[in-house]
Amino acid sequence: MQFRIGKISAKCSSCDSTQFKADPEDYSGPLARFYCAVCGTAMQYADLIAQIGKQAAPPSKEAGVPRRKRAHSKGGTVRR
Repeated sequence: MQFRIGKISAKCSSCDSTQFKADPEDYSGPLARFYCAVCGTAMQYADLIAQIGKQAAPPSKEAGVPRRKRAHSKGGTVRR
């Protein structure tokens, strides 16, 4: 099974696979465990969904954009 929203898929934290298997003896909900179909790494449902959210969120305006330095004025008042 895949956890996907649009073109964004959750990936295994160990091998980057996007295929998972449910634990048949585990309960459902945010703490449910899923196992990577390739390497067997266990991941929680909540972590897989949070990973998708981080990838889908647009970058913040402050991240990666250098702040403009303020020009020092030579006196006077600032008009707005």
